[in-house]
Amino acid sequence: MPVSRRSFLAASAAVAMAASSDVPDVKPLRKGVLGKYVGELAPGRYDAHTHVYPGEPEPGRLVKSFADAGLVGGVVFSRCPNRWQTPGAKLLRPEEAMDNVIAWCSGSPSIYPFYWIDPGADNAVELVDMAVEKGIYGFKVIRGAEMPVDAKSIKCYRRMAEKGKPITFHTGILWDGRDSSDYFRPANWEGLLEAPHLRFALAHVSWPWCDECVAVYGKMLNAIVRRGFDVPEMFIDTTPGTPKLYRRDALAKVFTIGYDVAEHVMYGTDCRVNRYNVAWSRDWQRTDDAHLAELARGDDVRDDYYRRALRRFLFGGDNTKRSVPTPDGRNGNSKA
Repeated sequence: MPVSRRSFLAASAAVAMAASSDVPDVKPLRKGVLGKYVGELAPGRYDAHTHVYPGEPEPGRLVKSFADAGLVGGVVFSRCPNRWQTPGAKLLRPEEAMDNVIAWCSGSPSIYPFYWIDPGADNAVELVDMAVEKGIYGFKVIRGAEMPVDAKSIKCYRRMAEKGKPITFHTGILWDGRDSSDYFRPANWEGLLEAPHLRFALAHVSWPWCDECVAVYGKMLNAIVRRGFDVPEMFIDTTPGTPKLYRRDALAKVFTIGYDVAEHVMYGTDCRVNRYNVAWSRDWQRTDDAHLAELARGDDVRDDYYRRALRRFLFGGDNTKRSVPTPDGRNGNSKA
């Protein structure tokens, strides 16, 4: 059911109070489309990867679930546009799916709706325009039967870049009961070099191809040397993915490889907003906190991981100040 105005204002006030605490890099919060905070995120932790499944929106319940998990907000992906992902479920028309995820996110200014799009659809570019007009803050893609970047889909991605909207891709093995893994190897995303300024995230650290994911991150960052700043900007979404046996190894590779990963690695859970798994989210936070501490990553890195990376993913940042990896190790900023 829709959240009441009183509940929305109460949630807004709570987040605003948190934002007023003495956190040096937090600018004054301002509201944008759909009453969301824009350009800045309130202090706290965020879940950058949650899903809507069939059912009526319960925005108040979601706000409470996030709070119970120690979270201020996050990103919610709309219903899947393909039957194979949710067998037997009635498909929503695109505008219905957009309205549905917007309703799920209506309980807090810190919860952001993303539209799950098929970038190969004949009307994909028009759907990007419709979503942006409605107030959608980003996009989600799982192709599964085609390469993630091809002649049709690149037009869709370029439009997202023109609109300044980010996109989260599923990468890594997918438990879909189909022969699909060849489509989800992270190197398949190198074609996004032809979508200048697109902000995109490879989710799940591309497990079990975590090495390849980190290598593609380095390549995308190094592209500044050859292409200038007209390049896409890659983020790594650490949503499991990785079983716990592999988690420390994956985080160690991401955070200690030596590439500039500041504000580019995000926490997520893959939870369903219909019944957000608070215990699962808290357990993964404890796990990741322990590994980051063991890797000597302090409060500043944790704030990047749980908040500032999502802020940059949503709203962009300055690429000219990033350290660019080079083969001879003279890593520097701009065109090193």
